[in-house]
Amino acid sequence: MFDKHFEVFLADTPESKKQHYGIRYQVYCEEIGFKNRHHLPIGQEIDKWDEDSVHFIVRARQTGQWIGAMRMVFKNGHPLPLEEHGVIDKTINNHAIEVSRLCLVKETERRSPAGNSSRELACEKDKIKRRDNVIIFRRDKDKEIEHSIIRGLFRAAAIYSQERNIKKWYFLCTHALARIICKEGFNMKRIGESGHYEGERILFEIDLKDFFSNFKNINDVKKTYSHCSEIEMDKNLNRKDNIRQIFRTHHSYDG
Repeated sequence: MFDKHFEVFLADTPESKKQHYGIRYQVYCEEIGFKNRHHLPIGQEIDKWDEDSVHFIVRARQTGQWIGAMRMVFKNGHPLPLEEHGVIDKTINNHAIEVSRLCLVKETERRSPAGNSSRELACEKDKIKRRDNVIIFRRDKDKEIEHSIIRGLFRAAAIYSQERNIKKWYFLCTHALARIICKEGFNMKRIGESGHYEGERILFEIDLKDFFSNFKNINDVKKTYSHCSEIEMDKNLNRKDNIRQIFRTHHSYDG
């Protein structure tokens, strides 16, 4: 499902990072009230750890809608969030990161391919609301879509980590998210007691070796990620080509 309908991007430009922060704002401030919007820039959920992070965003292929986000926080000589909040009693080396701000928007729009009758596109009244040829998935009512998007984000982050010799991931997450991740078959080692950071959180460690051994049997996510800078470059090139074409057209009229 994932590779067919979604794609992951590394938000490596100022504009794409704003998109990442915007998704977080929509989820954490507008949808669940996790953060107070009055304490944040308009439309942007951002904190001090974003400067030492890489940011991923997910897009629906048919509609271009940005629907999910996740970040990886690097130490870079500073404590990770979970270290600063005092919920770990072991030393974390520089080849580890903290995964955080994993979030999905409540509704995911996708254009239905003509003639596609696959199960995931079936319009069940209790799951999906149809508007013309746009299908709106209630992410909180269709768990398979939710899990597939999380798998896609994890796959992209794991490949990124492998390329940079990152050995371990750490999570400080809710019971609900921990259950989802464990159900996907990932070997999450619980370390320490439950902590309290904006609510109760559980601390987990994932070894990337275990991650890849578990991930090899997942068939719906094979692709990795693209860079937003590549998209923006393509847009700029297309814009320049259009300008050149307009100039040539007007020049021919003048001649």
